[in-house]
Amino acid sequence: MKKILVLDIGGTFIKYGLMTDGSLGLVQKTATPKTSDAFKTCLKQLYNEQTEPINGVSISMPGIINADTGFAVHGGSLEFVGQMNMLAFYQSIFDCPIAVENDARCAIIGEINLGQLQGVNNAIMIVLGTGVGGGLLVNGQIVRGAHQSAGELSFVQTNSSMGMADFFAIKNSVYSLLKPFAKSINKQTNEVNGELFFEAVKYGNQDAQRILHTYCNSLALQIWNLQTILDPENIVIGGGISSQTILLDYLNQELKKILDSLSISPLTQLISPSVVLSAVGNNANLIGAYFHFIQRHGE
Repeated sequence: MKKILVLDIGGTFIKYGLMTDGSLGLVQKTATPKTSDAFKTCLKQLYNEQTEPINGVSISMPGIINADTGFAVHGGSLEFVGQMNMLAFYQSIFDCPIAVENDARCAIIGEINLGQLQGVNNAIMIVLGTGVGGGLLVNGQIVRGAHQSAGELSFVQTNSSMGMADFFAIKNSVYSLLKPFAKSINKQTNEVNGELFFEAVKYGNQDAQRILHTYCNSLALQIWNLQTILDPENIVIGGGISSQTILLDYLNQELKKILDSLSISPLTQLISPSVVLSAVGNNANLIGAYFHFIQRHGE
């Protein structure tokens, strides 16, 4: 059985762990370095720290990535990544077979193999975090698009003014929940987190509840648009806040408002979105990276 070191590289943290035969071991994390050299040093150290023989390394990372060639147009929140071959970059660090894939695609691969999308042929994954990531499954195949950017939901515009604040990535980032909530309780944004926010919602804080309704209304509108475009069986919500079941309650309320406002009731019954929360949560990217590696290199 192969032991694969799986890495989920984000703008703030690198999460990592070992996977064997589809089972994920202890997950650890470390801060993401801000320069290419420091990043290389960090990854080499993580690799050298492993006490068991490693058969391969698989990386989930942000950005527009060609999983076949490894070429990255950009690296999203990794500002030192751009117009470079990430497979070659990682091969210079790790002395073993490598696989690399976009983080949101890893998330949907994780759901396909161990989560909500087992046996599903048509689905959308929406990952809520620093931005908004997306993965598309059509007729049983991951859709990458002509430029490897299919599912880059962050760039969806939500208003005809076309301002930065109207990008889906801004409108429905976790920051867009925390910033107004922090202001409402006279704190700085870095003094609050998702757990504190959702506790406030559950315990009846009216400001927090209003903020969540506004957030879910914006999210529900894009879910409706995606449903009409791709007609998926399921739409899975991922990211750290997907562990909060109350998010789905609020989201379904806002979806119902949208559907009730449309004067095409027979059609809305037919194509009403089926929205579920991720079954593998924060580990979706790690799990997806593992199965992506197996698909590339075999068992």
